[in-house]
Amino acid sequence: MKKFQIDRQTLDDLNLLGKYKSNSIFSLFNRTVTKGGEMALERMFLNPLTEAGEINSRKKMFEFFQKEEFIFPVDKEELDVAEQYLTNGEARSYAASMVNSFKRKAMKLIANDNELEMIQNGMNASVSLFVKLESFFKKFDSMAETCPYRTIASKALELLHDKGLAWIYSGEDMTKCSTSTFARYDYRLRYAYSSQINELLGLLYELDLYIAVAKIGRERGFFFAEAVTQDETVVSIKGLYHPTVPNAVSNDLLINHLSNLVFLTGANMAGKSTLMKAFAVTLYLAHMGFPLPVSSMHFTPVDGMYTSINVPDNLNMGYSHFYAEVKRVREVALAVSSGKRLLVIFDELFKGTNVKDAYDATVAVTEAFSKHRRCIYIVSTHIMEAGVTLKERCDNMKFVYLPTLLQGSTPVYTYRLSDGISDDRHGMMIINNERIIETIRKTTEQQRIQ
Repeated sequence: MKKFQIDRQTLDDLNLLGKYKSNSIFSLFNRTVTKGGEMALERMFLNPLTEAGEINSRKKMFEFFQKEEFIFPVDKEELDVAEQYLTNGEARSYAASMVNSFKRKAMKLIANDNELEMIQNGMNASVSLFVKLESFFKKFDSMAETCPYRTIASKALELLHDKGLAWIYSGEDMTKCSTSTFARYDYRLRYAYSSQINELLGLLYELDLYIAVAKIGRERGFFFAEAVTQDETVVSIKGLYHPTVPNAVSNDLLINHLSNLVFLTGANMAGKSTLMKAFAVTLYLAHMGFPLPVSSMHFTPVDGMYTSINVPDNLNMGYSHFYAEVKRVREVALAVSSGKRLLVIFDELFKGTNVKDAYDATVAVTEAFSKHRRCIYIVSTHIMEAGVTLKERCDNMKFVYLPTLLQGSTPVYTYRLSDGISDDRHGMMIINNERIIETIRKTTEQQRIQ
């Protein structure tokens, strides 16, 4: 399987990872109950799929759980006790387990040691856990064969119904069984059947992930994308918005081989960066099969994505902001030249230099990238003159802008895409509205008087 191509700059630009960041995309979906479920979610975030068939299969799994509204079948406190017990095996033979059990019983009688009680509680919690899981997984026996989770549920039941674990369903209280019986069961759970039980716990963590992600999708009214296999690149989205922006405005966007480069213009604060991030985040989540902030979507899987949104300077290496931008463009150019199908986003190309150089560089670089038609590009700029020039030179560009309306002297942002190139120039109006010039003059006059 091909690995999805992405780098740290892009992950940071899109705020995809970070379980301790409340506004990250990972945090949005991380409602898992178990630590294992959280780790499984993290692995999924780090490894988006690249094949349409695999994407659609996983999508169907999440879609199923979003529809069925399952509740995680295990109490977290009980699971913690069971995990602590099951993952701390010590006896590698039945004889050693027997000796250890008698030692614990003796220490309980002689010194009131509580180790035996802790082991008994762990075994009871494990037995209770397996009984609940068997009851949950049995639900899928009556579901249609087309149920996407049925095969996994059958595998879980196969592990639970191993003849060596049949005693689990007898209802026996582990605190009351004989020492030899307890030792036999302890040996089976923590050593003889440890690989099967670890596999079962893995299925439980995945179940946790499916239920958690599906719950977010259901609560937020998210929909699913369909991945398509074809030579021509296409991404068609209706109702796109950024999942972490409150009361976000949605937009429709179609990108295909006839218009694979979107040239986006608009005033400051019109929403260009947010729109580009929304597109990239949604496409990334679509490659994971996740529920999405869209009303509908179909797309050709890409091999990776690169963004240039918040490119920092590097004073330690002597890089100015402009040179850091240039190096980033070169990195992306090398990736594009490999022939892979990539999503590339440039927000305000070459904003670290003067307007004339920025215009020339934006036109030259954008025109050069437009020749690679397998890739998808979104390029934003304030320099609308660059768009006018490119419109004459390139036949595969889509020109869109985010308009700004005026209510008196106050800019109002619609956040809705329109076709064409923006001619909004409201920078001085915003400066005047904030009374910056008057503040400077007033401060200067006060200093002169003093």
